[in-house]
Amino acid sequence: MEAQMKDCSENPIIISDMGTKGLLSHYQFEDGSSQFIFLDIDKETGGISINNPLSLTTGSYVQIISSSEGLLLLSSTGENQVNYLVFNPLTKQSVTLPQHGIARLIIRSGLAFDGKHYQVVLVHVSRDEENGLGPLPGDIELEIFSSETGAWRNHRPLSLSLNVELPENEFPELNTTPLFSNGAIHWEISGQLLVYHVEDDCCEVIELPNVFEDWSWQSTMTYRRCLWESEGRVHYTYTDFDGVHSWNLLKEDEHNVYSHQNVYDREKFRWALAYTINHEDLTEQDPDILSLGDPWEPRNISPIGYVQDSETMYLQLPGVVVAYNTKNRVLLKVCRYTFPGVDFNCCSFFPSIHRSECNKQNASKSQVGEVVDLPIGEEVNSFSF
Repeated sequence: MEAQMKDCSENPIIISDMGTKGLLSHYQFEDGSSQFIFLDIDKETGGISINNPLSLTTGSYVQIISSSEGLLLLSSTGENQVNYLVFNPLTKQSVTLPQHGIARLIIRSGLAFDGKHYQVVLVHVSRDEENGLGPLPGDIELEIFSSETGAWRNHRPLSLSLNVELPENEFPELNTTPLFSNGAIHWEISGQLLVYHVEDDCCEVIELPNVFEDWSWQSTMTYRRCLWESEGRVHYTYTDFDGVHSWNLLKEDEHNVYSHQNVYDREKFRWALAYTINHEDLTEQDPDILSLGDPWEPRNISPIGYVQDSETMYLQLPGVVVAYNTKNRVLLKVCRYTFPGVDFNCCSFFPSIHRSECNKQNASKSQVGEVVDLPIGEEVNSFSF
């Protein structure tokens, strides 16, 4: 592991400078091969462009779990076990983590990177085998790998109340990608936000704005959600039958944004509604938006992330990604993708941090309105994990 602690010019995995915001498209085929296409976002215009040097194709069966400051946490299936890899798209180098030895059910994974060291955190629980049900309430443990020590350690949070309700058939593509922000990993679990503060080595649970009494039923529906960060603040955005709603996570000294007449419980509810994009606002500008799929399935409008500088929210729809300016309410298509034949599995988009060169920013510019076609099925920087 010592080789990973060198400076940018020598280190194949760790790169100390922070990059710029972008999107990552993961196109997965039925044979297990994948295509990763990195999209740079121009923070002023909100336009996107393909970052060809970072993009790659692989024949390995891998899944994206999360990203943190330019590094990706991936998983691959080996001989009756799941392998975890930390991958640097810039150097095309990866580290396969040693096996953790967890016999319990792993329900979430996450990556935290501070520019020097990274940690991989696995959240695991025990099943209620006697009653044939899901995980036991409150039985949460963390397994944490540190690149500084090169080893796993176990952490059991104290006084943590988290009711885990996992559906019998959970759809991985409907899961919310974890977010590393303000020194903490954030996971959505059963209508709650589990937050692990890395430096303090402690957890807290925050109720989400759209929590349902029966979250296991809701999570099998077609709602789509995302966590993202802007200006040091955690945001939670989700789609329902009314539209796209985005909430800000309040800090301890910000609860006065609510009036005394407000019904919110300040001790329990820690969110402020930033804005709502009604479906009517989208269809007024582009009548074809909701006709791209079943209007009764809110997943057809899936929030991806937001860029504060251009005040742009990115939404994935069947075959297209659109940019919606929350200030002037202008909707424009920025990306198209296709499903070539019946051999595809899914096409997912994730917010990420990109680095084009060591100690340099990508100088490419792209205007909103310029529609980019993803090179799906084309050979792009073939790579094997």
